[in-house]
Amino acid sequence: MINMDCGFKSGKNVFRYRVAGIILDDGKALLATNTMTGYFYILSGAVNLGEASEEAAVRVINEKTGGDYNVSRLLTIVETFFDYEFNDTKYDFQEVTFYYLMEPGDIKYPEQKNRLGGGRTETLHWIPLSETAGKDIRPKAGKEMMLDLPLQVETIISDERSDHSS
Repeated sequence: MINMDCGFKSGKNVFRYRVAGIILDDGKALLATNTMTGYFYILSGAVNLGEASEEAAVRVINEKTGGDYNVSRLLTIVETFFDYEFNDTKYDFQEVTFYYLMEPGDIKYPEQKNRLGGGRTETLHWIPLSETAGKDIRPKAGKEMMLDLPLQVETIISDERSDHSS
């Protein structure tokens, strides 16, 4: 494995191959926010070159939580299109993300803050599933998946660009 993200940038277009971990416990979901966004998101991270997506999910979730999580099963593969502004520049993203249901090992309720690039700090939050309806959770497909776990692997294409009406 090479410690390099699977993805590339061409001008203002960005492609990323990622994994995400759905973590549910006692009617709550573990989500994150960071100092530059006004929404919640599912914990996720990049797959490294030469790394299997399942291995990446375990690595990413354990790095972000400081916990001991393992993959329960693959839930969904989501291709998401969205725009994101960073340092006054708008980027167009296309991401392919493998969503895994994660199961906790020793540490169930992590209290952790993570430093992200660009001076951002990520904070983890346990949010009751009953309170998610009124919250901005991204991506939208991930929010829906959290509330109704698929019984078999699905593929979803989600276009969340601000100039796209769906």
